[in-house]
Amino acid sequence: MTHVPHVPRYVPAKTNQGWPVVGLIALLTFALIAMVVVIRQRTYKHPTDPTWHAVGGASNPTKGTGH
Repeated sequence: MTHVPHVPRYVPAKTNQGWPVVGLIALLTFALIAMVVVIRQRTYKHPTDPTWHAVGGASNPTKGTGH
C-alpha cells in the first residue's frame, strides 16, 4: 500500500478586505440622512400652519369643479 503525502489545505480567510466598502456605504448613509433632514426643514409645514393649504389647494372646498 502506497502512503499518500499530506497536503495542507488550510486557506486563511481574508476578513478585513471589505472595510472600504463599509466606509463608503456609511458615508452615503450619513449624506442621505443629512439631505432628508435639510429637505424636511425647508419644506415641512405643520398642519395648523395657516399657509399649509395655500399652495395648490382649493380656496373653496364646497365649490364644485364641474366634473
